[in-house]
Amino acid sequence: MVTSGAVSSPEVSAESFGGPSDLDFRGSRRLAGPEEWFWYVVAAVSYILLGIWHKFLLNWFVGPVWLVAVVVIGPAVWDRIRGLRRRRGDRA
Repeated sequence: MVTSGAVSSPEVSAESFGGPSDLDFRGSRRLAGPEEWFWYVVAAVSYILLGIWHKFLLNWFVGPVWLVAVVVIGPAVWDRIRGLRRRRGDRA
């Protein structure tokens, strides 16, 4: 369920990820290890590449907001897309 314009991760149970320690206080999946690095690298590379052509993005406000947005929203959107693909595959 999406409320107040926020993108949330699909609801998951603690058992599906190995226990309550894999979920944060909202019940969303936590990033760990290589996956966490992947999203930080995606955020950095995309910010640098966009900054090459759009100089107004290169400032002390947009940079941290971009990093947080990609690391928080990226995995939630990815999980949602991946979940839709799995559900479509199950129906066929």
